[in-house]
Amino acid sequence: MREISLAKLVDEIIFPFVLLVAARYFGVFVSTFIFPIQFTFGLKLHFAPLPFLSFASLNDLETANSVSWVFTGAVLAVAFGFVAFRTLHLHEDHIHPKEAVRLHQKKMDHFIINSREAFHQALSWSAVAAISLASSTADFILGNVSTISFGVVAAISATILLLFAVTIGGDLSLERKKV
Repeated sequence: MREISLAKLVDEIIFPFVLLVAARYFGVFVSTFIFPIQFTFGLKLHFAPLPFLSFASLNDLETANSVSWVFTGAVLAVAFGFVAFRTLHLHEDHIHPKEAVRLHQKKMDHFIINSREAFHQALSWSAVAAISLASSTADFILGNVSTISFGVVAAISATILLLFAVTIGGDLSLERKKV
């Protein structure tokens, strides 16, 4: 089984978490340009889908939250897609030496990834996907998000978690065969 470094995991989870929080708030600001939504900033921090924002009505909250969750799902899918692409095609164990030389000549060799970094990135994005799934589920149960927006986030998060589980399962079965 792979060694999990807590320091490396914390390092790898900061960016995905910040990116998804930014996507949530960016979605709210985009929704104000599309729909006539009224909200105010405040220091009131309660169990709400979007802390520090107060909406004029529940319809405004649902609309802004739905757009925000779609943005979050899109960011989650694109970012995890990049991590998966990098792991599959630019992994130091699989990359062809000619490709590695070409990347080095173009000063892009920082895209080549090792097993430890790939594992920690996948683990951190899977943890963020699980948090997104739990948070969007809570919003859905509370009636703060539309069914379509919840479905988008749930499908993307579940796919990421399933891919991570299958990958870990494959690694564990390979390690058992080595013994």
